[in-house]
Amino acid sequence: MHVVGVDVGGTNTDAVLLRIESNQLPKVVATAKRVTSADIFSGMLHALHQVINDTEVAAIMIGTTHFINALLQRRGLAKVCTIRLCGPATHAIPPMANWPQDLKETVDGLTAFVSGGYFFDGSEISPLNEEEIRLIIRRALALDICTFCVSGVFSPCRMDQEKRVEEIIREESPTAYITLSHEIAGLGLSERENASILNACLRPLAKQTIEALQGSLPPNVPCFLTRNAGTLLSSEDSIRWPVFTFVSGPTNSMIGAAYLSGIKNGIVIDIGGTSMDIGVIVNGRPRQTHANVRLIDDIRVNIAVPDTVSLPLGGGTVIHVNEKDESVQVGPDSVGYRLDQEALAFGGQTITGTDIALAAGLVTEIGHCSVQLSTFIVEQVLDSVKQLVIRSIERMKTNPEPIPVILCGGGSILIDINQPFPGVTQLIRTDHYAVCNAVGAALCSVSASFDAIIDLPPSSVDGGKQRKHVLDQLIVKVYEKCEQNGAQSNTIQLIDLEQIPLAYHPGEHTHRVQLTAIGQLDLNKFKRNEQEKRIQKFNTKIKNELSTAIKPPSHIDLTKKQPIFDENGIWCIDAIDIEYIAYGTAILGCGGGGESYHCKLWCLEVLREGKYQMRVVPPSYFYSSSDLIIDVSFMGAPTVSHELLPNGHECLEAVNIIEKYLSKKIVGIYSAEIGGANGLMGLLVAANKQILCIDGDAMGRAFPCLTQFLPFIHGLPVTPSCLCDVRGETVICTDDIISTSQELEDVFRKECTKRGLCVGVASPPITGEQLQKNILHHSLSRAWFLGEAKFNHRIDAIQAVARAGHGRVLISNGKVINIERHTTGGFVRGHVSIETAGRTLIIDFQNENLVARFNNGEILASVPDLITLVEEDSAEPIATEIVKYGYRVSVLVLPAPEPLTTSQALQYVGLQAFGYDFPNYTYTPSHVSIKSVWDVFYK
Repeated sequence: MHVVGVDVGGTNTDAVLLRIESNQLPKVVATAKRVTSADIFSGMLHALHQVINDTEVAAIMIGTTHFINALLQRRGLAKVCTIRLCGPATHAIPPMANWPQDLKETVDGLTAFVSGGYFFDGSEISPLNEEEIRLIIRRALALDICTFCVSGVFSPCRMDQEKRVEEIIREESPTAYITLSHEIAGLGLSERENASILNACLRPLAKQTIEALQGSLPPNVPCFLTRNAGTLLSSEDSIRWPVFTFVSGPTNSMIGAAYLSGIKNGIVIDIGGTSMDIGVIVNGRPRQTHANVRLIDDIRVNIAVPDTVSLPLGGGTVIHVNEKDESVQVGPDSVGYRLDQEALAFGGQTITGTDIALAAGLVTEIGHCSVQLSTFIVEQVLDSVKQLVIRSIERMKTNPEPIPVILCGGGSILIDINQPFPGVTQLIRTDHYAVCNAVGAALCSVSASFDAIIDLPPSSVDGGKQRKHVLDQLIVKVYEKCEQNGAQSNTIQLIDLEQIPLAYHPGEHTHRVQLTAIGQLDLNKFKRNEQEKRIQKFNTKIKNELSTAIKPPSHIDLTKKQPIFDENGIWCIDAIDIEYIAYGTAILGCGGGGESYHCKLWCLEVLREGKYQMRVVPPSYFYSSSDLIIDVSFMGAPTVSHELLPNGHECLEAVNIIEKYLSKKIVGIYSAEIGGANGLMGLLVAANKQILCIDGDAMGRAFPCLTQFLPFIHGLPVTPSCLCDVRGETVICTDDIISTSQELEDVFRKECTKRGLCVGVASPPITGEQLQKNILHHSLSRAWFLGEAKFNHRIDAIQAVARAGHGRVLISNGKVINIERHTTGGFVRGHVSIETAGRTLIIDFQNENLVARFNNGEILASVPDLITLVEEDSAEPIATEIVKYGYRVSVLVLPAPEPLTTSQALQYVGLQAFGYDFPNYTYTPSHVSIKSVWDVFYK
């Protein structure tokens, strides 16, 4: 039989015809390449017609950027009614938080927080109130909104509430478009919801597009769209889930490259007309990523996409020449699809990458004009391209061994395959390299994924039989799902199984488990119904729409920011300050403390609404023994907090309960720990209470236990302390219940687990007089200066951040070569091994990074100093729960604030407090004074 693969790129549309016979490898029979048309379809249909001719084909597989372009162009998008099933939880961060305002206005039809949702253990936050939900649906329909997105808290683990809401919508409107979030992505409510809303707003356009496509293709031939993960969507599923097609192009290229080269493990470099995509294939499949994916406009989603790096280099890249000093600059701009009009080879006036390849003799027979260029231009461009490729290969490699590299895409003519490349065993440009992406589209498989939080018995129990039994049951489920999605049962295989222990959970066996299976397409499941056989030939007469310019993402200028003070010297926080502080708190999290991102969104939402102000004062502002100050924080598991977002009142209510208990008013608030998500909590609660936030915290970084609060270390009372859950239920600990910080830790940790592993905490108030000696001063300022360094130094950001923190870069450009995690005592413990300059650096962690040492035992840094891994290219901090094999990292070490380095404090925050005993190592503090924003900017 024959199948057709198509890939619609920004510059060209490629098509291939493959012959697939039993017991034989697929064979490329015909290929076509045409300039991508403004309407997408006419160019694609002409390419299809060229390769198919009169051949009978069994299926057509298409990779297209049509739907993501619609979002970028704000074209054809539907208004969406978003229904979040959450009960009293998650209200602090609404759907579409931090979306570009124009896109949000285009898409946001109606948003509702309604009853429902689950905790991590499957218990209900609240039952569905079906009448409440019906009223929302009817209101949306009355507003002529017929597209719905339903997202429930922990719905990937329990989807029955989302399914019931779907039934209710169907009862109210049988023709409504419905997107259920559990069908789109796994855990991470905000990110899953973003992806689901993007999907929902495209549903009517997807239906119109796919139906037009089906009506234009040969009869009886099933049509599939390729998805981001390198698998297929049927026409019906493409209408249902267009978001899965967004970045299928790089995936198609990698699958095609693996097949055409016969190489199953290596690096693929796909160079098109405008950009170069570099990815890794493992066992013939693209390596995937779920973490911090941003598809458009910096909107974070958690759908699986190929782990690639994209750089502005292609056949259409513009070469800028300075004849005066004989220098060149390669891009980053490109002539794109105007290559055949503007390049020298086609009689144009612009030097492009294609012209360089022609002048160098790397390719012939392109264009109709001879290209002659000065030697210095050709040599400098080719050297620049080679160095870029060398750096990209080194960045993507997952181990130090030499690796094969496969070149594909029309722009790969810029690389001379006869030159040696360090760390490369062989450099291959395959047959049909120019249409490799279309070959990959034709060879895509069917997939299914599963994401759950479950108890996994430890391997030490009965030789791991119970653990294996639980995992085997999950594997059966994902296999069944894969078969339901259209795979041949005897071809299904597991390609990904990840087990991540849940931090702070005292049971020690609770894990997040993610599985993915793939299988070959079973075409018999997709035979068209006889009633659909209505078109007997190609219809290429599709209306040509004018091309709409893709809107560039709008970004706030984060450079050259200075703090703003009012007439009383109070620091008035704005959105850019929040960006700075959020980055700094992530650095100060030392790999733990929970992600700052969602609290940043919460802060930005508060500022956007304009109802409350965030005002900060130095600790010296409060000095009286009559002033009452309190610290606030969240307690729980970071993995859970990504799903069970705050309702906005947990910490606030805990403070109110303590005020009521003492019959006294709180006048100032500070964050319990500056590291991670809690670093922003003082700002949020103080703003809500309309009182002042203090520039300080109780830890100077992130630490895992309440026992490590500096006021408790100094012997201040541990009561009254209060805990509040998402339902507003509180627990207050008084001196008749507990007397030590360890007892408080034990009671609160137990209550936290019972209440969903995400609660707000308020510690005992202290006086203004006590504040001066018992907290760490200027912590918000320290975080702000770290963010200022990052956003104002794009090129040498890591070094700038180290300088701003008075620290050092321990290693640069290291590669993570091993990561081990296990759970004991409710904490995720383990170590990261990083290869650097021929040596191995080991970072031990207990939620946070604790020790940095070489594998020969030499200790380079330890707590209480701050050890943070950052991505080499972006300078973004990497949490211990997401760091993975192959990451390129630098390691920063910042000095601990002086109060954490006293002999008294080291009993609680030094190495011995974490169970380490290195007889030949003595911690030596490096004291530095931490400046405040007032010291630098307030005159």
